[in-house]
Amino acid sequence: MLNAFPNSEHLKQKHLFDELFSSGIRSFKHPVMVLWKETELPTAKPIQVGFSVPKKHFKKAIQRNRIKRRLREAYRTQKAPLSQHLEKSGRQLAVLFVVVKPDNISYEELQPKILLLLQGIEDAVFNAE
Repeated sequence: MLNAFPNSEHLKQKHLFDELFSSGIRSFKHPVMVLWKETELPTAKPIQVGFSVPKKHFKKAIQRNRIKRRLREAYRTQKAPLSQHLEKSGRQLAVLFVVVKPDNISYEELQPKILLLLQGIEDAVFNAE
């Protein structure tokens, strides 16, 4: 069940998206930028995640949807360590992944970048104490 990505972990609230864009902490590993913030979430889950692929760079919906599927899969398979640490500490995070490279991105290219970004978030949250 650790590799599941249930609906309760999806970031959906507009005010959380706005909060992330305005005051979230940014990290970047080409071609993905992550915005994250420790905040109170409306669910009991330790983390909620959203994915954004801008229409400016990817004009066709099929391209945007394909990249979002790849992002979700890369996140889903590598989220366990961060989720477990957050659950043990009782903290909650809102996270948003944004693709900034305007061309086709493979899953093999995204997977290591997502892992590095998640490790960076984990280091920043738990080493800042």
